[in-house]
Amino acid sequence: MKVGFIGGGLDSAIGRAHFGGINIDRKYSLDAGVFSIEKNINSESAHFYGVEATRVYEDISSFIGGEKGRLDAAIVLSPTPLHFEHINSLLDAGIPVITEKSLCTNSQDAQRIAERVHQENKFLSVTFTYTGYPMVREIREMVTKGLLGEVISIHVEMAQESFIRASATGAKPTPQAWRQLDYEIPSVTLDLGSHVVNLLEFIASDQVVKVAALANHAGEVSDLVDNVRAIGEMGQGTPISLLWNKVTLGKRNGLALSINGSKGALSWIQEEPELLRFAGKDGALSIIDRSHSMITLASESRYQRFKVGHPAGYIEAFANLYLDIADDLATHKTGKKSENPFTHSAANSAHGLRVLEAIHQSAAHTEWVEIRG
Repeated sequence: MKVGFIGGGLDSAIGRAHFGGINIDRKYSLDAGVFSIEKNINSESAHFYGVEATRVYEDISSFIGGEKGRLDAAIVLSPTPLHFEHINSLLDAGIPVITEKSLCTNSQDAQRIAERVHQENKFLSVTFTYTGYPMVREIREMVTKGLLGEVISIHVEMAQESFIRASATGAKPTPQAWRQLDYEIPSVTLDLGSHVVNLLEFIASDQVVKVAALANHAGEVSDLVDNVRAIGEMGQGTPISLLWNKVTLGKRNGLALSINGSKGALSWIQEEPELLRFAGKDGALSIIDRSHSMITLASESRYQRFKVGHPAGYIEAFANLYLDIADDLATHKTGKKSENPFTHSAANSAHGLRVLEAIHQSAAHTEWVEIRG
């Protein structure tokens, strides 16, 4: 698949991770891009990525003018507040879109994109990376097959320290400029909460229908909301608890989840992605990796780039997701729709943003909020 980057320069938070992800399984080639609005960074990024100078552009308009009809997809890695404009411009040109989360800064814009994708038979896929971990997919499989029995509760959290930890010289944190602003949905929620809700709904194969939440400011960056906690309920009645923030010292990227069932309980943390901790009803405690007899999905050959005991990680999770997206793109080219359970649509993302809006509505008014639509 021939692709181009919108954003993703060497100074970005995520560009090199996407570049690594698309290259591991040799399903893509990065052939074009507008990597940065800074001329030097744009040029340096193209050189690093191996993109010919003739296919490096100053802005998205010239990118579309030069690449329309030449690419299988464009990968949107620009800041979230620019997504709505960039995605619609690419869809106007008939270029399939792969985009970083969050899809937009609000659910209304996301829903407009979702409706357009559906009505015009366009292609759009959102990269929620953590669902690419084999063991996360294994958890989803276990829940779906009922191996934990009736699900009693689910907890997902993503705590970080990036808005409160000082540098070695004592300087306050200075995140990217767009992350120092709150939008219709606070920046911390677009950044972290989107992953938390997506991961919750992915492993549960269900959607959040009701939430109650608290949100406040506690860090060193402006007066942003940076600490969010929520409880709620899934469509099938499962109670949930959620947490995300950037003010927990000692947490680099504290993504973790736990599921309590009537027959067993599971927990997983992103910093040890190969391991599941399982508690059985008989009192037995087990640590399970890809070699364990309980494992079915994560033992498939596509996840065995190297043998068990040599941990796969974040870039491989990107690669797993991009492998599925490549299959979806190929299916789209035939005029059919993919039913891949491991990829994330515009409609799915729009729902997730409605959940996030409801969480902050609840925090503002100290009330339960139902998610509609």
